[in-house]
Amino acid sequence: MGFATVGIALFYLAYRYNILFVTDNTIDTKGLIYPRALQHLLTGVYLGEICMIGLFGISAAIGPIILMVVALVGTVLFHIAMNSALDPLLYNLPKSLEAEEEVLALESGVAHTAGVSNGEKIIEAGASADPALLASEATGEKTVVALPAAPHAKPNILTKFLKPHIYADYATLRRLVPHDASGATTTYSPEVEQNAYLPPSVRSETPLLWIPRDEMGISTQEIAHTAKVIPITDEGAALDAKGAVYWVAEKEEGARPPIWEEKTYY
Repeated sequence: MGFATVGIALFYLAYRYNILFVTDNTIDTKGLIYPRALQHLLTGVYLGEICMIGLFGISAAIGPIILMVVALVGTVLFHIAMNSALDPLLYNLPKSLEAEEEVLALESGVAHTAGVSNGEKIIEAGASADPALLASEATGEKTVVALPAAPHAKPNILTKFLKPHIYADYATLRRLVPHDASGATTTYSPEVEQNAYLPPSVRSETPLLWIPRDEMGISTQEIAHTAKVIPITDEGAALDAKGAVYWVAEKEEGARPPIWEEKTYY
C-alpha cells in the first residue's frame, strides 16, 4: 500500500508537470472538462451500486438489496439535480451575475464605466464616486478596489458545508477576488507573454546573492571572489555595531532591495 501510494504520487507529479509545461493543445475546451469529469465519477458509482445489487441478489439478502436500491435511486436523483444546476452554466453565463456584480459595485461605493460617448468614457457613480477611479480612467491605468466584507460572520467548516447557499454563493465568493474597478485589460510585455507557460526552472534567472556590507571590508572581498560564480551584491544592507543587519535606505521613499522582483499577475 505504501509503495503504491508513493508510485501514484510520483505519477501525479510527472503528469501534472507534463500538462502544465510540456504538452500543447490547440483545442479550446471552454472549461467543459470539469463537468465531464463529474459525469465520469458518477459512472463508477452506478457500476458499483449495480454490482452490489447483483451480489446481494445472488445471496438472497433482502435488506441489503433494499438499501442499495434506495442508494441507486438517490444517485439518480443527485445526477438529475446536478445536471439541472450545471446545464445553464455550461455555455452561457446567467444574466443574474451581471445584476449581482452591479449590486456589489454599488455596495463598495465605486464608480463603474457605463459606456463610450464621442470617444470619451461616461462614468456613472455608485454610492459615491471614487477620485482614484476617475484618475485611473483618465490615465488608462488599472485600479483594484477591495469589496466590502461579507454580511455574515466567518463560518466553521461544518456550517459552510451544510449551508453552501449562504456561505458559498456568488456574492460571498466574489469578495475573495480583487475587484477590477476600471475594467481595464491587463497588458503584458512581450517577454512576459513569451515566458508565461515555461516552467520556473527554465525561465528563472540566476538568483542574486545579497549580503550585508561591513566596515572591515569582508563583504567586498567576498563579492570579488563569489561574483565569478554567481551574482552577488552588498548594496542597501549593512551591519551595525552589534552585528545586526539593517536596511540602509529604509527611510527613502520608493527604495527597493536589490533582490526585489516585480510580481506578474496573470
